[in-house]
Amino acid sequence: MIRLTLTTELKMKRLLLFVLIVFCCSVIPVQAAKPVYLAAGAGLKDCLNEQIIQYKKIAPEVTVIPNYEASGKLQEQINNGAPVDVFISANQEKMDLVEKKNFLLKGTRKNLVANKIVLIVPANGKSPIHCFNCLGTDKLKNKGLAIGDPKVVPAGKYATEIFDSLEITDKITPKVVFAQNVRAVLTYVAQSEVDAGVVYLTDAMIMKDKVEVVAEAPNGSHSPVIFPAAVVTTGDNPDGGKAFLQFLFSPEAEKVFKKFGYEMVAED
Repeated sequence: MIRLTLTTELKMKRLLLFVLIVFCCSVIPVQAAKPVYLAAGAGLKDCLNEQIIQYKKIAPEVTVIPNYEASGKLQEQINNGAPVDVFISANQEKMDLVEKKNFLLKGTRKNLVANKIVLIVPANGKSPIHCFNCLGTDKLKNKGLAIGDPKVVPAGKYATEIFDSLEITDKITPKVVFAQNVRAVLTYVAQSEVDAGVVYLTDAMIMKDKVEVVAEAPNGSHSPVIFPAAVVTTGDNPDGGKAFLQFLFSPEAEKVFKKFGYEMVAED
Protein backbone atom coordinates (compact mmCIF):
# COMPACT_ATOMS: atom_id res chain seq x y z
CA MET A 1 0.00 0.00 0.00
CA ILE A 2 2.86 2.33 0.84
CA ARG A 3 4.63 1.46 -2.46
CA LEU A 4 1.49 2.28 -4.40
CA THR A 5 1.20 5.66 -2.70
CA LEU A 6 4.84 6.54 -3.37
CA THR A 7 4.52 5.53 -7.01
CA THR A 8 1.37 7.56 -7.42
CA GLU A 9 3.01 10.55 -5.77
CA LEU A 10 6.04 10.25 -8.09
CA LYS A 11 3.77 10.14 -11.12
CA MET A 12 1.91 13.22 -9.91
CA LYS A 13 5.19 15.11 -9.49
CA ARG A 14 6.29 14.16 -12.99
CA LEU A 15 2.93 15.22 -14.40
CA LEU A 16 3.14 18.54 -12.59
CA LEU A 17 6.66 19.12 -13.91
CA PHE A 18 5.49 18.37 -17.45
CA VAL A 19 2.59 20.83 -17.10
CA LEU A 20 4.95 23.53 -15.82
CA ILE A 21 7.33 23.01 -18.76
CA VAL A 22 4.49 23.25 -21.27
CA PHE A 23 3.15 26.35 -19.55
CA CYS A 24 6.53 28.08 -19.51
CA CYS A 25 7.13 27.31 -23.17
CA SER A 26 3.77 28.79 -24.06
CA VAL A 27 4.19 32.06 -22.16
CA ILE A 28 7.91 32.70 -22.57
CA PRO A 29 8.63 33.62 -26.21
CA VAL A 30 11.63 32.15 -27.97
CA GLN A 31 14.23 34.87 -28.46
CA ALA A 32 14.14 36.01 -32.09
CA ALA A 33 17.28 36.43 -34.17
CA LYS A 34 18.68 39.94 -34.32
CA PRO A 35 17.58 41.94 -37.37
CA VAL A 36 20.09 42.81 -40.08
CA TYR A 37 20.20 46.53 -40.88
CA LEU A 38 20.99 47.11 -44.56
CA ALA A 39 22.03 50.45 -46.08
CA ALA A 40 22.07 50.49 -49.90
CA GLY A 41 22.03 52.92 -52.81
CA ALA A 42 18.51 53.97 -53.84
CA GLY A 43 18.80 52.39 -57.28
CA LEU A 44 19.10 48.94 -55.69
CA LYS A 45 15.72 49.15 -53.96
CA ASP A 46 13.58 46.87 -56.15
CA CYS A 47 16.31 44.29 -56.67
CA LEU A 48 17.29 44.07 -53.00
CA ASN A 49 13.67 43.94 -51.86
CA GLU A 50 13.35 40.76 -53.90
CA GLN A 51 16.66 39.46 -52.53
CA ILE A 52 15.33 40.00 -49.00
CA ILE A 53 12.24 37.95 -49.84
CA GLN A 54 14.43 35.14 -51.17
CA TYR A 55 16.68 35.28 -48.10
CA LYS A 56 13.64 34.96 -45.82
CA LYS A 57 12.96 31.57 -47.40
CA ILE A 58 16.31 30.17 -46.25
CA ALA A 59 16.58 32.17 -43.01
CA PRO A 60 12.96 32.66 -41.85
CA GLU A 61 14.05 33.73 -38.37
CA VAL A 62 15.97 36.74 -39.72
CA THR A 63 14.46 40.12 -40.57
CA VAL A 64 16.43 42.35 -42.93
CA ILE A 65 15.57 46.04 -42.46
CA PRO A 66 16.65 48.13 -45.47
CA ASN A 67 17.38 51.82 -45.83
CA TYR A 68 17.64 53.01 -49.44
CA GLU A 69 19.15 56.41 -50.08
CA ALA A 70 21.89 58.19 -51.99
CA SER A 71 25.18 56.45 -51.19
CA GLY A 72 26.74 59.70 -50.02
CA LYS A 73 23.98 60.25 -47.47
CA LEU A 74 24.27 56.66 -46.25
CA GLN A 75 28.05 57.05 -45.93
CA GLU A 76 27.55 60.16 -43.82
CA GLN A 77 25.02 58.38 -41.63
CA ILE A 78 27.36 55.45 -41.04
CA ASN A 79 30.33 57.70 -40.28
CA ASN A 80 28.11 59.46 -37.73
CA GLY A 81 27.42 56.14 -36.02
CA ALA A 82 24.11 55.02 -37.55
CA PRO A 83 23.47 51.31 -36.78
CA VAL A 84 24.23 49.46 -40.01
CA ASP A 85 25.25 45.83 -40.51
CA VAL A 86 25.67 45.78 -44.31
CA PHE A 87 26.50 48.68 -46.64
CA ILE A 88 26.18 48.45 -50.43
CA SER A 89 27.48 51.59 -52.12
CA ALA A 90 26.91 52.71 -55.71
CA ASN A 91 30.59 53.56 -56.06
CA GLN A 92 33.96 52.88 -54.49
CA GLU A 93 34.51 56.40 -53.17
CA LYS A 94 31.71 56.31 -50.59
CA MET A 95 32.82 52.88 -49.37
CA ASP A 96 36.40 54.19 -49.13
CA LEU A 97 35.21 56.98 -46.82
CA VAL A 98 33.57 54.47 -44.49
CA GLU A 99 36.65 52.26 -44.56
CA LYS A 100 38.90 55.21 -43.65
CA LYS A 101 36.88 55.56 -40.47
CA ASN A 102 37.58 51.87 -39.70
CA PHE A 103 33.87 51.06 -39.77
CA LEU A 104 34.18 48.06 -42.12
CA LEU A 105 34.63 44.57 -40.72
CA LYS A 106 38.04 43.48 -41.92
CA GLY A 107 38.04 41.11 -44.87
CA THR A 108 34.36 41.56 -45.79
CA ARG A 109 34.59 44.25 -48.48
CA LYS A 110 33.97 42.85 -51.96
CA ASN A 111 32.80 44.13 -55.34
CA LEU A 112 29.25 42.86 -55.75
CA VAL A 113 27.72 43.95 -59.09
CA ALA A 114 28.35 46.25 -62.06
CA ASN A 115 25.98 48.60 -63.85
CA LYS A 116 25.80 50.93 -66.85
CA ILE A 117 25.04 54.63 -67.20
CA VAL A 118 22.38 55.60 -69.74
CA LEU A 119 20.58 58.66 -71.07
CA ILE A 120 16.77 58.52 -70.85
CA VAL A 121 13.91 60.61 -72.22
CA PRO A 122 10.12 60.39 -71.75
CA ALA A 123 8.67 57.44 -73.63
CA ASN A 124 6.34 59.50 -75.80
CA GLY A 125 8.37 59.33 -79.01
CA LYS A 126 8.59 63.13 -79.24
CA SER A 127 12.08 63.80 -77.90
CA PRO A 128 14.72 65.18 -80.32
CA ILE A 129 17.45 64.01 -77.91
CA HIS A 130 19.07 60.76 -79.01
CA CYS A 131 22.65 60.93 -77.71
CA PHE A 132 24.78 62.43 -74.94
CA ASN A 133 26.24 65.02 -77.32
CA CYS A 134 22.69 66.27 -77.96
CA LEU A 135 22.71 67.61 -74.41
CA GLY A 136 25.19 70.27 -75.49
CA THR A 137 22.82 71.67 -78.12
CA ASP A 138 19.60 73.67 -78.14
CA LYS A 139 17.67 70.38 -78.23
CA LEU A 140 17.95 70.48 -74.45
CA LYS A 141 15.77 73.19 -72.92
CA ASN A 142 16.57 75.29 -69.87
CA LYS A 143 16.24 73.23 -66.66
CA GLY A 144 15.72 70.25 -68.94
CA LEU A 145 18.29 67.73 -67.65
CA ALA A 146 17.98 65.83 -64.36
CA ILE A 147 20.96 64.15 -62.72
CA GLY A 148 21.71 63.06 -59.18
CA ASP A 149 23.51 65.60 -57.01
CA PRO A 150 27.19 64.70 -57.68
CA LYS A 151 28.12 65.47 -54.07
CA VAL A 152 26.07 62.57 -52.70
CA VAL A 153 24.74 60.57 -55.67
CA PRO A 154 27.32 58.42 -57.49
CA ALA A 155 25.20 58.34 -60.66
CA GLY A 156 25.40 62.14 -60.71
CA LYS A 157 29.17 62.00 -60.36
CA TYR A 158 29.39 59.53 -63.26
CA ALA A 159 27.23 61.92 -65.29
CA THR A 160 29.61 64.85 -64.69
CA GLU A 161 32.54 62.65 -65.74
CA ILE A 162 30.76 61.92 -69.01
CA PHE A 163 30.05 65.60 -69.65
CA ASP A 164 33.69 66.48 -68.96
CA SER A 165 34.84 63.70 -71.28
CA LEU A 166 32.60 65.00 -74.09
CA GLU A 167 33.62 68.61 -73.31
CA ILE A 168 30.02 69.79 -72.98
CA THR A 169 29.97 70.67 -69.27
CA ASP A 170 29.82 74.45 -69.78
CA LYS A 171 26.85 74.14 -72.13
CA ILE A 172 24.96 71.76 -69.84
CA THR A 173 25.51 73.36 -66.44
CA PRO A 174 22.78 76.07 -66.70
CA LYS A 175 20.23 73.45 -67.76
CA VAL A 176 20.80 70.89 -64.99
CA VAL A 177 18.35 70.03 -62.23
CA PHE A 178 19.93 68.16 -59.32
CA ALA A 179 17.95 65.36 -57.69
CA GLN A 180 18.42 63.74 -54.27
CA ASN A 181 18.86 60.25 -55.78
CA VAL A 182 18.56 58.33 -59.05
CA ARG A 183 14.97 57.34 -58.40
CA ALA A 184 14.03 61.00 -58.26
CA VAL A 185 15.72 61.51 -61.66
CA LEU A 186 13.73 58.58 -63.04
CA THR A 187 10.48 60.08 -61.75
CA TYR A 188 11.21 63.51 -63.25
CA VAL A 189 11.73 61.98 -66.68
CA ALA A 190 8.80 59.55 -66.43
CA GLN A 191 6.48 62.46 -65.61
CA SER A 192 7.96 64.63 -68.41
CA GLU A 193 9.06 67.26 -65.90
CA VAL A 194 12.43 67.39 -67.69
CA ASP A 195 13.63 66.63 -71.21
CA ALA A 196 16.16 63.98 -70.23
CA GLY A 197 17.96 62.33 -67.34
CA VAL A 198 21.04 60.29 -66.59
CA VAL A 199 20.47 57.10 -64.59
CA TYR A 200 21.65 53.52 -64.26
CA LEU A 201 20.44 51.06 -66.87
CA THR A 202 18.76 49.06 -64.10
CA ASP A 203 16.66 52.08 -63.13
CA ALA A 204 15.51 52.61 -66.70
CA MET A 205 14.42 48.96 -66.92
CA ILE A 206 12.01 49.46 -64.01
CA MET A 207 10.01 52.10 -65.90
CA LYS A 208 10.59 51.01 -69.49
CA ASP A 209 6.95 51.82 -70.27
CA LYS A 210 7.47 55.44 -69.18
CA VAL A 211 11.07 56.20 -70.12
CA GLU A 212 13.15 55.39 -73.18
CA VAL A 213 16.87 54.65 -73.18
CA VAL A 214 18.35 56.60 -76.08
CA ALA A 215 22.06 56.07 -75.43
CA GLU A 216 24.60 54.31 -73.26
CA ALA A 217 27.52 56.36 -71.98
CA PRO A 218 30.45 56.23 -74.45
CA ASN A 219 33.19 53.75 -73.58
CA GLY A 220 35.85 55.27 -71.37
CA SER A 221 33.82 58.37 -70.61
CA HIS A 222 33.47 57.61 -66.89
CA SER A 223 34.98 55.44 -64.17
CA PRO A 224 33.68 51.85 -63.87
CA VAL A 225 30.26 51.54 -62.23
CA ILE A 226 31.00 48.99 -59.53
CA PHE A 227 28.88 48.46 -56.42
CA PRO A 228 31.01 47.32 -53.46
CA ALA A 229 29.48 45.69 -50.37
CA ALA A 230 30.79 45.12 -46.86
CA VAL A 231 29.79 44.34 -43.28
CA VAL A 232 29.73 47.47 -41.13
CA THR A 233 30.69 47.58 -37.46
CA THR A 234 28.34 50.40 -36.39
CA GLY A 235 25.62 47.77 -36.12
CA ASP A 236 25.51 45.05 -33.48
CA ASN A 237 24.93 42.03 -35.70
CA PRO A 238 28.14 41.30 -37.63
CA ASP A 239 27.36 37.58 -37.87
CA GLY A 240 23.94 38.32 -39.36
CA GLY A 241 25.54 40.81 -41.72
CA LYS A 242 28.13 38.28 -42.88
CA ALA A 243 25.44 35.64 -43.48
CA PHE A 244 23.28 38.01 -45.56
CA LEU A 245 26.28 39.25 -47.53
CA GLN A 246 27.33 35.67 -48.22
CA PHE A 247 23.83 35.01 -49.58
CA LEU A 248 24.14 37.97 -51.99
CA PHE A 249 27.09 36.21 -53.64
CA SER A 250 25.19 32.93 -54.03
CA PRO A 251 23.91 31.49 -57.34
CA GLU A 252 20.33 32.12 -56.17
CA ALA A 253 21.02 35.81 -55.60
CA GLU A 254 22.89 36.08 -58.90
CA LYS A 255 19.72 35.11 -60.77
CA VAL A 256 17.85 38.00 -59.15
CA PHE A 257 20.63 40.49 -59.89
CA LYS A 258 20.68 39.47 -63.56
CA LYS A 259 16.89 39.69 -63.73
CA PHE A 260 17.16 43.37 -62.78
CA GLY A 261 19.99 44.06 -65.25
CA TYR A 262 23.04 43.89 -62.99
CA GLU A 263 26.22 42.04 -63.88
CA MET A 264 28.11 40.08 -61.26
CA VAL A 265 31.70 41.21 -60.73
CA ALA A 266 34.37 38.52 -61.10
CA GLU A 267 36.85 38.87 -58.26
CA ASP A 268 40.55 38.35 -59.01
